[in-house]
Amino acid sequence: MKLPSFRQVIREAGRTLVRFPFVIACATLGTAAVLILVDYEWPPGPTICFRILFGAILGVPLFTSVVLAAERRDWTKGASIAAQFIVVLLLVGYGFTVPLELSNAPLYHVQRLVMLIVALCGLLVVGPYLQRGHLNGFWQYGKGLFFRVLITGLYSGTLFAGLAIALAALDNLFGINVPGKRYAELWFLIVGMFAIWFFLAGVPENLDKLDEVADYPKGLKIFAQHILLPLMFVYLAILYAYLGKVVIQWNWPQGWVSKLTLCFASAGIATLLLLHPIRERTENMWIKAASRWFWVIMVPPIVMLFLAITRRVSEYGMTEGRYVGYALGIWLAAMAIYFIVGRTKSIKVIPAALAVEALLISFGPWGAFQVSERSQVNRLQALLAKNEILVGAKVHEAPDPVDTRDAIEISSIIRYLREVHGYDRIQGWFAELLTYDSSGSGRRLRDPADVTRIMGVEYLREIGLDRRMFLELVADPLSGVDVRGYQRMLIGRHFNPGKPIPADSSGELRCHVDSGSNVMTVIVNSGGTPGASLEIPLGPVADTLLSHYDESHGGGIPAEKMAIVAEKGRLKIKVCLRSIQYRNREGRLRPFAFNGDILYSLADSVAADRN
Repeated sequence: MKLPSFRQVIREAGRTLVRFPFVIACATLGTAAVLILVDYEWPPGPTICFRILFGAILGVPLFTSVVLAAERRDWTKGASIAAQFIVVLLLVGYGFTVPLELSNAPLYHVQRLVMLIVALCGLLVVGPYLQRGHLNGFWQYGKGLFFRVLITGLYSGTLFAGLAIALAALDNLFGINVPGKRYAELWFLIVGMFAIWFFLAGVPENLDKLDEVADYPKGLKIFAQHILLPLMFVYLAILYAYLGKVVIQWNWPQGWVSKLTLCFASAGIATLLLLHPIRERTENMWIKAASRWFWVIMVPPIVMLFLAITRRVSEYGMTEGRYVGYALGIWLAAMAIYFIVGRTKSIKVIPAALAVEALLISFGPWGAFQVSERSQVNRLQALLAKNEILVGAKVHEAPDPVDTRDAIEISSIIRYLREVHGYDRIQGWFAELLTYDSSGSGRRLRDPADVTRIMGVEYLREIGLDRRMFLELVADPLSGVDVRGYQRMLIGRHFNPGKPIPADSSGELRCHVDSGSNVMTVIVNSGGTPGASLEIPLGPVADTLLSHYDESHGGGIPAEKMAIVAEKGRLKIKVCLRSIQYRNREGRLRPFAFNGDILYSLADSVAADRN
């Protein structure tokens, strides 16, 4: 195979730039924005880079769709440019909805971006073929995009791996300092510029000719028939076995069944789409029958999906995840009705309906965010009123201890609001602000534990039966610990409640952790005789850390945040926790195991060392 010359590569890149100028501009602006953000390690203050980045991300599929639609419908060059300028205005308007300080902003901004990406990618797939017919051209076009994405991913990953190894070689062999963020910048540079440009270069230019293409890769049939199809049957067997269990035991379906239903639907739809062009061949008549029966078989799992999500909503209210589950269930139900009783059965309806639904649920009072926030605020209002905390639309401290179940629910809702929506809807209930200004970097939301403390409610966490039963908080291994003032160190000790901690070789220190309150007792030995003792409260510190961090804090907790300092008499000690493990006990997460290092010094030892 003849490799393209450098001149040919430049010429193809130039043709792609002329064909997709606004797309390349978006890629360039978005790449520049993310490189700035990474280089400054996500600036704590407001920056326009987040608005540019979000707008650029949406601009890539949107501008590409406009260009392809213009080519497919033979728009004039002026009409095409005018349409793209309208898109520019839409993206600028969207950019103003993105907060300048995204790191402290509610999570729903990112969730909305994901929904809009799904909608615009659906538009990219269906947009050029919205008119009736041309199913073969549509399938060939979709196949081309699919393979181009795979090839782009392979090339981009290989290029990144090669250059990353080169950077590591410069760092390790020549002593050239290469900060870790340079690898992230390299990745975003490759994805933002090379990957998008390379993908666009492979988008077919004459879409009309695709109707005449009869090419069908044999590998696709093998993948669909021997990988996706068996997976579909595995999911089907599990779903129907569980359905039988539900009917026999008359139990309400569990929430996890919705995930399996969506996996089954995804495998089935992907299989049918990949096999669609060869369904009319004599040897493949089973495909047509399978296409009809697939949607009939989907009906019971769809019903279970709705029942499972309804149960969760009735217990814990609506959230974005449950709303999306409902939306996907509605989409699957609509597709089942369409393909079972509809006269025309166009595969274009599948991505088109999904794109329209993703767009509709991303905004408005009917959208996922407004509905979920209203649901959770109403639940919180009812709980606070029940416990006489919300009286006359104002929050007062709870007159009596709040039931554990209610405290868990209140804590969960406050934590959800802080992470996803912010406190705007409930701020009016409080006399004091639920935000604070941190070092002039902007308004930040107060911790959920602080908000519940204002109500007189203990901040509690729960991991339900269908969630994780175990949680571990881990210290950031890259953050340092101040060891000044300490003479000795016990490394890698396990602080298991009720068990002694291995002592040091000198025998100066003996430690054990109480099995009830998780208090570490440190005893100093003097000449073989136990002397002064010092108690270190591991349990309360673990509870405090849990109120501020959880398993989503993937980067680890700063090591000094997990350090406990105590001093008594001649003993000075610092316990540097590496990890804390929690279990769900009676509806609460409680610590049951600790791991860490012990730094200590004795006044006599210090004096001796100085002499």
